[in-house]
Amino acid sequence: MVQSPGGNAMQDIDIEGLDPKQAAEYVLAFITTLKQTEKALAAAEEEEGLWTRRVSLAQSTGDEGLATQAQGRLAEATGKRSGLSAELEDLKAKVGVLKDKLTRLRMTGGRLVDADLLLAQLQMLTGPKDELAHAMKKEEASAALDELKKKMQS
Repeated sequence: MVQSPGGNAMQDIDIEGLDPKQAAEYVLAFITTLKQTEKALAAAEEEEGLWTRRVSLAQSTGDEGLATQAQGRLAEATGKRSGLSAELEDLKAKVGVLKDKLTRLRMTGGRLVDADLLLAQLQMLTGPKDELAHAMKKEEASAALDELKKKMQS
């Protein structure tokens, strides 16, 4: 399965920082993995069917030892098919999201902005908001207004 370096599911579908060409290559890699997983799933389904028939054959001939071994292989094949099926569904969902994001990225010319990231970067550059200074300016303005009112009354 294609994953970004972090391996996080959210990071898998984060293409906002890429230019349109890089994003298209990334999405293509996901689609390729999706197609490979579909083929692997088809092979796993065939293997599961094969072992199902073999279990039936061993049981019909009365060979319990062979039937037990075949059931073990059937369980392995079923587990493999189940895992591939889950992976395929995950990939389909991610490819759908990636295609939508790629379309938007192409329409905006690669200029998608992550507002939260931009705000965080701005706060790192400017530092946190000085609440005390803001409150003091309000008090100073209020005091100046009160003084002006007194002058106006007299």
